[in-house]
Amino acid sequence: MTRTGILIVLCLTLVVAKAQPKDPDWSETVYKIGKIYPGFYVTNTNDTIHGYFLHDDKKGNQKKCRFYTNEMDKKPTAEFKPEDIKSYKVADKLYRTLNYSGGLLNKPLRFLLVTNDGGITEFVFYSEDAAVQAQGVFHKPKDPSHSDPITVSYFGLSFAKKLSDYISDYPVLAQKVANKEKGYGLLNLMAIIAEYNEWFATKRK
Repeated sequence: MTRTGILIVLCLTLVVAKAQPKDPDWSETVYKIGKIYPGFYVTNTNDTIHGYFLHDDKKGNQKKCRFYTNEMDKKPTAEFKPEDIKSYKVADKLYRTLNYSGGLLNKPLRFLLVTNDGGITEFVFYSEDAAVQAQGVFHKPKDPSHSDPITVSYFGLSFAKKLSDYISDYPVLAQKVANKEKGYGLLNLMAIIAEYNEWFATKRK
């Protein structure tokens, strides 16, 4: 591998580490596996139903959820898989259905945990192996041309070209990235996404 190639790999490793989402609080002080918490779910026809959910572990919450009409019910009213509903919230954790389950090939539907909502929504996906490693995932729900969930590594090679295309609906910011202006490089990915989301929120008002 050339010196340039090594530098690219090292830089990508740094940005991947820097861009990993902050793991939500799963401590026993605020969260107990097997306990029922208030929440809601959104149906595939956009109806919102309030009730209660059983809080599972990190991997379990991604694959299915158990809904209770009343907090004291012994058995769930319904059990949903990602294909059954658009999203659900249990306690402080909001999950949305996405075609993402890690890896490079088939990506079946999973419930992904939302860490920052916006024009580019940030999620965390927990690997379904023994490590249960948190991985950042990005999704542009309002952009049909960039609607596939992606990870930080997507931007690694040809960063300026790929990211400027990804945020091309905000031409001013896209141009800064394309021109490789100071502060708009690979290591600034999360700051660039934050700037995009600020613009997107203002645009929608």
